Amino acid sequence: MYTYTFDPKARQLMRFDFRRIPGGAYTSFMKVDDFLSIKWSEPEGPLVEPPWPSPVIADPSFLFPWESPDGLWELFAHSAFGIHRYSSPDGISWDHRRMVIGNAMRGFARPIPAPHNAKNSISRYAIYFESYPPFALAMTALPFHGKWKSRIAMSESINLEDWSKPKTILVPGQPWAKDSALGESVSNPCVVEAGDGWRLYFSASLAWIEDCGFCEPLRLAMAESPTPEGTFAFPDNPLPPPQTQIGNPAGTTAATLARDLFGEGSIKVLPMEDGFIGLQNTIYRDPGGKSRSAIFVLRSENGIRWEAAQGKPLAAPGEGWMRSHVYACDCRLDESQGFAYLYFNARDGWRISQGKERIGRLVGRF
Repeated sequence: MYTYTFDPKARQLMRFDFRRIPGGAYTSFMKVDDFLSIKWSEPEGPLVEPPWPSPVIADPSFLFPWESPDGLWELFAHSAFGIHRYSSPDGISWDHRRMVIGNAMRGFARPIPAPHNAKNSISRYAIYFESYPPFALAMTALPFHGKWKSRIAMSESINLEDWSKPKTILVPGQPWAKDSALGESVSNPCVVEAGDGWRLYFSASLAWIEDCGFCEPLRLAMAESPTPEGTFAFPDNPLPPPQTQIGNPAGTTAATLARDLFGEGSIKVLPMEDGFIGLQNTIYRDPGGKSRSAIFVLRSENGIRWEAAQGKPLAAPGEGWMRSHVYACDCRLDESQGFAYLYFNARDGWRISQGKERIGRLVGRF
């Protein structure tokens, strides 16, 4: 694996071939059971509020200070109009920079290595994201709108300021990624290095959530490519449904997937030394019949078949800004200091016209 540092004179991100230095893009030297022993803080937040006039700021993905051009924490999250960039000196107080990619959502930002045939060792940043037709996300708030249609694309930058024209890397390629009434969707990209290639974990197809008035992802899937740039080969089948135990926020009851699952949501995957950790925000029905979303911890030997690793959600709906749903996250490890950081977004109401989504975080110690 690689670690990254920014060369301010060249204004370029340089790659170095050192292994046990924190900040490597995708691989941990932690074992699965070590991750499961992390002691997590109570949720901090909200830390990031939606930029006006959007009612949401969602699906955060972040970079550590040692990876960024100016030594700051960097965070990317989407509003109703596109993906925005935020910077912070401490990971808590965030300043809005600007919207960097329009008509995009659910971004996943990472440093990625230069191609093997590159003339030098310069690396760059990538954002993988769900791309949709102009203003399609904002228009879902209207009583009548067309079917959803999206693809997964990526943009690249060497300085986090200037981003390349989006390149499509995955389109809905099987019937199970489409719904005749709701549309076709691939979303929630998560790109990790595995073996001799790269895996793109993603969500596919749509489920209508009646009490919210909008759709959520129905299935999880995984595509592969020899390079992080793709194009990724669309799989014949989705991933087997994760064996998640769904309970209420207090974790006192459990129900079967067949009865209470609305959608499989999204998954962020962390390769471990002896397997994989998955962080899935499952969309489910609570005992009172309301839709919910919570972040569940999964484990896997091969990154394909997943099972519940803990009986209770890592983060679940509660009070205030987290009242109704806890959604997608990004989790990364600072192994030199023994900390794990997990940023997520949460919603405080069900109907599309009533709820607001903000970003907070958990901090883990190991």
